Amino acid sequence: MDHLTDREFDRICTYLSRTLGLNMQSKRVLLECRLSHERERLGCASFSSYFDMVERGADPEITNRFIDLATTHYTYFLRGREQFDFLRTVALPELERSRPRRTWNILCAGCSTGEECYTASMIVEDYSRDHAIPPVRITGVDVSSAAIAKARQAVYHPMHVEKVPSHWLSDYFTRTGETYAVTAPIRRRVAFAQANLCDPGALRRRYDLIICRNVIIYFDERTREQVLDNLYRHLAVSGYLILGHAEILRDRARFDYRKDSVYQKRPEATTL
Repeated sequence: MDHLTDREFDRICTYLSRTLGLNMQSKRVLLECRLSHERERLGCASFSSYFDMVERGADPEITNRFIDLATTHYTYFLRGREQFDFLRTVALPELERSRPRRTWNILCAGCSTGEECYTASMIVEDYSRDHAIPPVRITGVDVSSAAIAKARQAVYHPMHVEKVPSHWLSDYFTRTGETYAVTAPIRRRVAFAQANLCDPGALRRRYDLIICRNVIIYFDERTREQVLDNLYRHLAVSGYLILGHAEILRDRARFDYRKDSVYQKRPEATTL
């Protein structure tokens, strides 16, 4: 495997910071491994010539594949089970009490290949069997077009469903050979869109619950604050923001900390 020169690495990091707000200074080996195969696939003599193609943007597929390779998409069903338990035992009952008639909106920001969205939909489906609830709309957004395409397919290999309880496997999946496809009723309440969370116009509505886990940890400080501000503005009063366990929200003037990296927007906070 060839190695990035210092100049090439700096160039790629600058581009990712400028376009996606990513801080990749500690990810040199990761970038080398992921981009080497793509450079070879395209027949480029060097990383510089490959990145020239990315920057020119003449072929959107090359640019989209670069973004997909540079970003992380590791996920699986029921990842962070305790946070999904919070959704089941606290967030949904609160919504049932406070908003019994209007549609509930849930956002998965940085949804990757969709497992998080469908997990939330399965929890909602379980809850609806014992409670008369209004329609629930779950929106997944991710910067990677390839990840969004996989999410829409909703077909997963066994390692992605290892944490799924047996009754979910039988009720909410259809097995074909070695893959598991999410059933239509679970998919029906989920929609996906390609969007860059750094874009102030990426979000279009107010959400009762926002799940944004293991996303902002990759941003530089300025972008992290911009993204958090945007999520805050699109979160309903008393709504919940769920972050990854390595992500700490230091602004306690606008949020109250609950548990397990779950934050609640304060009732006195302003909204859109």
